[in-house]
Amino acid sequence: MPSNQTIADIFKGEWFTSFPARYRVKAGSVSHFDFSVDPRVSWVDSLPGNKLRGKRIIELGPYEAYNTWQMRQLGAREIISIENNKISYLKCLIVKEITGMNARFLHGDFIQYLDYCVKSNETTDFIWASGVLYHQEEPLRLLELISRVTSKVFFHTHYYDEERISTNPALKAFFDHGKNQVHERDGLKIELFYKSYNNTNKGAAFSGGSSDFSYWMKKDDLFAFLKSLGFVVITIEVDTPDHPNGPGICFMAEKEPKTQEVSTPILVD
Repeated sequence: MPSNQTIADIFKGEWFTSFPARYRVKAGSVSHFDFSVDPRVSWVDSLPGNKLRGKRIIELGPYEAYNTWQMRQLGAREIISIENNKISYLKCLIVKEITGMNARFLHGDFIQYLDYCVKSNETTDFIWASGVLYHQEEPLRLLELISRVTSKVFFHTHYYDEERISTNPALKAFFDHGKNQVHERDGLKIELFYKSYNNTNKGAAFSGGSSDFSYWMKKDDLFAFLKSLGFVVITIEVDTPDHPNGPGICFMAEKEPKTQEVSTPILVD
């Protein structure tokens, strides 16, 4: 009998996320739709000057569309969500059908989409970049494009920390310093750290990049480069240097200064 469950069962056993109870669907095991389990969207919405209601958002790499759904729940006016992984894209369409949410999902390379926005002088209120920066072959290019399309961006990303990664054999095995790159931008010298996807399970639940490798950045280099692009205010939600998958951080970067309601924002000098 056709139902929401038969739709979700197209990828039975291959979902990471569980649906809200109201939809009566069995899928994954992690409750990312739940604001209490995944508070990133509500945290951004709570920051002064960052209410999502009525805003236009470009989301990069939605995976299973749980953050997309949360942004709609908080009143985002328009969401354009771009997913390059074919399986994840189809999952997003399933989530859209089951939940009935109003969002536009596009399949393809969001780098090319952002480049199109730049050439078309198209801007957006927010960019949501969760779990994508550390999967890039050219992370600096992504950051440059983002800076030309928006003045507000949320990042959830891993970063390179020599002490933590060199002392963790499981992580260290994926990095090859012989393939590192050094770039100079606006007087900054930035080293990019080569990370291979070798021996990574790229099944239906895979949420990584489309290439066989990516480049990670140091946290200080990331913040300094964002400042050079005009993002003068960095507000950190959480920083987990000892995360088992590599040091990670969630933060908002903004071009315009915040109001005085903000309690001790972290300024990039």
